[in-house]
Amino acid sequence: MKKRSVRLTALVLSLALLLTSCGGGATATSMHLKKTEGSVAVSDGEGKAVAPKKDLGLYSGYGVGTQAESYAWIDLDKVKLTKLDADSQIEIGKEGKKLEIDVISGSLFFNVTEPLDDGETMDIVTSTMIVGIRGTCGWVTEDTAALLEGTVSVTAGDQEVTVNAGEMAVLTAEGTLEVEPFTAASVPAFVREEVAEDKELAKTVLDTTGIDLAAYSTAPYKDALAGLEQEGEILYTEIVDFEADGNPELLVLHTRDKSSSGKKRYEKGQELFGVSIFRAGPEGTSKLYFGTPQLGENGTFSLVGSDGRMYLETHRQDDNSDSYTYCGSIAEKDGVEPSWGANGKDWTMIYWIKRSENMNYGTKYSINTDLYRDSGSRKPEERYEEIRSRFSTVKLLAHSPDGKTLVIDAG
Repeated sequence: MKKRSVRLTALVLSLALLLTSCGGGATATSMHLKKTEGSVAVSDGEGKAVAPKKDLGLYSGYGVGTQAESYAWIDLDKVKLTKLDADSQIEIGKEGKKLEIDVISGSLFFNVTEPLDDGETMDIVTSTMIVGIRGTCGWVTEDTAALLEGTVSVTAGDQEVTVNAGEMAVLTAEGTLEVEPFTAASVPAFVREEVAEDKELAKTVLDTTGIDLAAYSTAPYKDALAGLEQEGEILYTEIVDFEADGNPELLVLHTRDKSSSGKKRYEKGQELFGVSIFRAGPEGTSKLYFGTPQLGENGTFSLVGSDGRMYLETHRQDDNSDSYTYCGSIAEKDGVEPSWGANGKDWTMIYWIKRSENMNYGTKYSINTDLYRDSGSRKPEERYEEIRSRFSTVKLLAHSPDGKTLVIDAG
């Protein structure tokens, strides 16, 4: 543990020296709480609560905290500088021309585009590192510094690495500083939304990293989500590139408690949840898929992968049987349906397989597919195992312990 502490100290010092040498930034003369969303708390230097309001001045010793599904934007002069993620907390320290944002918990996005004056410094500090901000764009967590544009050198002890746009420096549990690339899907949602809303910044990030963060914004789906909220509750959303073609879709888990007229549609437990898939395009948003998975007792609903693409798996089991249903897109990566497509569908049930035990007939296998190219020449038990082996779990989304209640595991 002592060895890790020494490495962390080295990282803090080296990041402070090296990152502050990067160009760009805004004059560090004043900070303001530009806007808030959800539940945001502000405290002054004595720890007393201050009512959040637009353009509230923030001074040394002030703290800002967000709760679940809440965010805070902080401007440096008139240039947007940072966005505080949900369930995060910061404290501000200022002495002369030196400004510091201490990320006590959570994550912080930063974007500085104009140079700091001579003698000015601005550091974002976490429990493991200090990031000197002068003209870069990215985000920080406790042990990660990621860049959307720019290039920096990071040193930890006798380790020195260069981090370019599209890469992140990660401090491992062993105290090793490693550089690895990140994808659009690995960029935190609060960062993706911020970049997507700034067309110029989104273009810069696309040009420098090849990552189209605008495609991962939920903004085009606001009307679709509002329509689902008229019928029930949004349980979970995620942008997923199901076809691995760079054009992601929106996955939504939701309830359907009411009809469009507001009348109750289902009795409790009759339908646990619905699944909708939407795609945004130049001509608007379209719905690709809707389903109501039946989980039963101990059933699960998961995001799974196969051959680089993503699918939805429903697993249902009881005392005598196991069944798996796999749903997903069957379109080719260029968006053109394969000639063997399932009755003109784009999204469909790929496979439904079941294994059941019968005291009279032993083990029985059932295999169904909408793809019409399953030859069925192999033994059912071999085909069952072969299909199961194709799919690997990426994320458990939800499960039901008793067939009557739903637990959302994702998020």
